[in-house]
Amino acid sequence: MSPDVAHLRIGAVDDHPIVLAGLGEVLSWHIPGCTVSPVSKNVEEFIAAGPQVDLVLLDIELHDGSDPAENVLALRSRGWPVILFTQDQRNHLVARAFRAGAAGLLSKSEDMPVIAKAVLTVVGGQPYLSPDWAAIVIEDDAWLTPHLTIREVEAIRLYAAGMKLTSVARRLGVAEHTVRTYLLRARTKYEEVGRPTMTKSDLYFRALEDGLLSFPRSPDTT
Repeated sequence: MSPDVAHLRIGAVDDHPIVLAGLGEVLSWHIPGCTVSPVSKNVEEFIAAGPQVDLVLLDIELHDGSDPAENVLALRSRGWPVILFTQDQRNHLVARAFRAGAAGLLSKSEDMPVIAKAVLTVVGGQPYLSPDWAAIVIEDDAWLTPHLTIREVEAIRLYAAGMKLTSVARRLGVAEHTVRTYLLRARTKYEEVGRPTMTKSDLYFRALEDGLLSFPRSPDTT
């Protein structure tokens, strides 16, 4: 059964909640009765709140070390359609998150009528991509993202972020040679899709491109 559009409930996950603070009120002008609540800073917090929502707006980059694709999977596993709502322009990251099961993809700079159209399209059971994002998803090499296991992702995150192999092994609770195996498998998978990771620096940049690591934040100058 389709959600009651007259009482549409939208949840949101964004590490800058102020960005979405007025979205519910403005969106209700285009979808009467629509509400945006709750707005959480991360997916774990959102799920823990046990919200009753019809759809979730998810920022790709939450700056909490989480994997965007895994965030999508976690929300989808609860039965919530997900619209990626972002300003991130990393094609590899965007396509990977979309491929994880998101039903829509929007820029935060979109006009409100476009956002309303996307919401109604997705709750109606159809996917939505704005023309600009569709071009990125279809044409970009981001579709050549390797299929990494959870353990391979964990090893890459820790190792590429600067940890030594012994520290990574200790954090993961495995032997050092097991970490080497995870990294070797990951490097092989990247090589197979034409994105070699011969050095630790290569692995770091692949991790940034695919959202396994967050870009370093600029120092606060305020």
